Amino acid sequence: MADNKEIETTGHKWDDEEGYPLTEYNNPLPKWWLYSYYATIIFAVVYWVLYPAWPTPNGFTKGILGWTQYGQLKEEMEEGQKARKVFEEKLSSLTSQEISQDSQLLQFAISGGKTIFGDNCAPCHGNSGIGSKVGGFPTLVDDDWLFGGTLENITTTIKYGRKGQMPAHLEANGGSFSQAQVSDLTQYALSLSGRASDNAAVTRGDELYHGEASCNSCHGDHGKGSLIGKADGEPIDNSIGAPNLSDAIWLYGSDPATVEASIAKGRTGEMPSWAEDSDRAGRKLNDLAIKQVSIYVHSLGGGQ
Repeated sequence: MADNKEIETTGHKWDDEEGYPLTEYNNPLPKWWLYSYYATIIFAVVYWVLYPAWPTPNGFTKGILGWTQYGQLKEEMEEGQKARKVFEEKLSSLTSQEISQDSQLLQFAISGGKTIFGDNCAPCHGNSGIGSKVGGFPTLVDDDWLFGGTLENITTTIKYGRKGQMPAHLEANGGSFSQAQVSDLTQYALSLSGRASDNAAVTRGDELYHGEASCNSCHGDHGKGSLIGKADGEPIDNSIGAPNLSDAIWLYGSDPATVEASIAKGRTGEMPSWAEDSDRAGRKLNDLAIKQVSIYVHSLGGGQ
């Protein structure tokens, strides 16, 4: 059945040459769409009244609720600090070994320690703890530790600092040996890790190492270092920090030229104390922060 209801148009017609003009209709929008549109307008007006919205010469409208992003951020930070304080109190009351046995506390300590490490230790040891041969900053991700890699050792190192001194052996640099003798010592040092190229020099270097140069008093009779080596059968003072010469890990580089330079000119390294009661200038860490960063360093993979 035909619908005789007149259709509303805009009155715009064109192409009427054949009696079939094109007509522009004026169909009303669906009511649901109109209601939704009106609702958004109402919502906007309510939002303008409740929350900061319009700029003014003196800033912006505050809204009757008094809400601001800064206020919300402050509340969230306070809530986070309250939650963190509970864990921090537990960390402070437990030893590092006890913390390592609690997975939740351990993860919290590692997370906090990572941030502390990035802010304070990364400039020397790198973000991932891989260290740098330039400057002699040791890697923290292997099993080679000059002063020990236990949680207790690492904590002591961070808290009180460490100092290492390799004296110069070449006469021109204040030592007591000629260039030839330094070269012999270099060949002997390389032989400890199976990399010497002159057997005669190794023999001469062996005599110097255990004799006049007295290198074994720090590095041990077999070049194992002060941490695990022995000199004349007696344990070496662990605080010396003499490196193991029999492995493939070298702080400043393992090529013959670099090893010879270390023997000829000597090396000096220092890990500063980070304790609050130290006389060190600059940043310092409280006991909780030291505990957290110690646990983080231990977790990097090289801790003993």
